[in-house]
Amino acid sequence: MKTFDQYITEKPIKLSAALPYKSAKWEDFRGLENPTERELLAYIKKSKLFSLRFMVDIKGKMWAWDADDALHDAVVYAMTGEKYVSGTYAKGQIGFIDLDNDDHIHKDGNLRVIIHNSRSVGVDFALKNKTMKSLAKRINNTGDERVFWSDV
Repeated sequence: MKTFDQYITEKPIKLSAALPYKSAKWEDFRGLENPTERELLAYIKKSKLFSLRFMVDIKGKMWAWDADDALHDAVVYAMTGEKYVSGTYAKGQIGFIDLDNDDHIHKDGNLRVIIHNSRSVGVDFALKNKTMKSLAKRINNTGDERVFWSDV
């Protein structure tokens, strides 16, 4: 059963993106804040390329959005007002992978998590989020429950 705090924080939100240069275009789009695994799966299936980008801060707060909407650095700048500095957020992508299918876009299959900045703080910050931690526990599972996790 969800606690009141979990119910309040797991909700769709409006995210923004803007690159830190003069006359950069400001964009608003929908995303998720502190999503559960079920919410992530539903959002992946609704996304344009069946892939989400995500960021996790030092406290474990996670933002996820359609990979086609914006880049990580642009979201950090628009949401916080500060340029992205390496070591302040874990950033990565979540999507599907089907080992039996050679297509680049997978509409279903096992979950695939890619952490982009693993050499600095990527995995450490990502595992502070409870949803990411539960996904990481399923790395060694077999069958449909297996999660493919890679650090780049």
